[in-house]
Amino acid sequence: MHTRVVVYVAGLLVVVAVVGAVTWRVLGARSTYEQALDTLPGSTLRVAYIDWNVAREAAGGKPLTDTSPQRRVAAFLGRATTRDLVPGSAVAGSTQVLSRRYGFSALDAEWEALGTSASGSVDVLKLDGVDMAALEPRLRRLGYVAAGRVWTGSSALVTSLAGTSAPLLRHVVVLPDEHLVLLSDSAGYVSQAASVARGSGSSVLHGAGVGSLADAAGDPSAAVQWAGAYACRDLAMSAADPRAVQVGRALVARAGGVSPLAGLVMAQHADRSMVLAMRFSGSSEASRNLRPRVRLARGPAPGQGGSFRDRFRVASSDAEGRDVVLQLQPVARRPVLSDLSSGPVLFAAC
Repeated sequence: MHTRVVVYVAGLLVVVAVVGAVTWRVLGARSTYEQALDTLPGSTLRVAYIDWNVAREAAGGKPLTDTSPQRRVAAFLGRATTRDLVPGSAVAGSTQVLSRRYGFSALDAEWEALGTSASGSVDVLKLDGVDMAALEPRLRRLGYVAAGRVWTGSSALVTSLAGTSAPLLRHVVVLPDEHLVLLSDSAGYVSQAASVARGSGSSVLHGAGVGSLADAAGDPSAAVQWAGAYACRDLAMSAADPRAVQVGRALVARAGGVSPLAGLVMAQHADRSMVLAMRFSGSSEASRNLRPRVRLARGPAPGQGGSFRDRFRVASSDAEGRDVVLQLQPVARRPVLSDLSSGPVLFAAC
């Protein structure tokens, strides 16, 4: 857990009052992960986060640049994917296209945050070592048209550039001062995300329970987080076959029953340890759910196959306020995060 430090200095408070929301956000976002969450609108339902610095360090991609031989880049991305370092990345498979056409790629990213909402998706990239001033002129030369800060390319243009439909390349926003590039399939959602990233509007980080779960996640190398009750729908056991659903119901009853989730995060760290944190409606609900959730996390995995014991062991568990926090140790080199973050997942049952 992170220690919260509040410093009351008159001079600093004056500066904060002048600078406004952006400064408050910088001071309030304690980890890189929280900073990434703070760029996504409050309407975001699911976030997939990747620390590309950790991925490059762990998979031998650190010396690579956009001019490196493609075979070396492909080998790095293959290792990163096999080791489950970049689960859910929207740009890993487009590295060559982005480098050659757009002037940036995953090789330049410090981190990536893919947000999904009811109105679309947006992929936020924090870039390092990129000439940000050159990106918008490049988009213009490619054939994108600007409407405010949003650059839009037709479906035909994007397909010709990427060799595929690539919907997230339809709308692009460049924020030079923040060293951010936003890619989206929705002009409205990416415009909203750009405003939030610049300090205007409410981010998902400040939604109910999101900050608490992000704090429990620490500073992950990769994470997937669900806001509110969306985890109940996204990881629902109802998506499993009827036999698995029946087995799951019996296991939940045997564990003692569970309450609906009000948020969920699965966070993986550089040493491969994981944090699984679940949010509930109140502290009493969290305390009541602790044992049943641990039992489920140590048992069979209907809908996914095998057992959760085949994937990880529960190193510790605790109820902290409204959150149940499990510390997990993955087994061998199994891709646990990418496996668990796609439903149906019994321990996330609602």
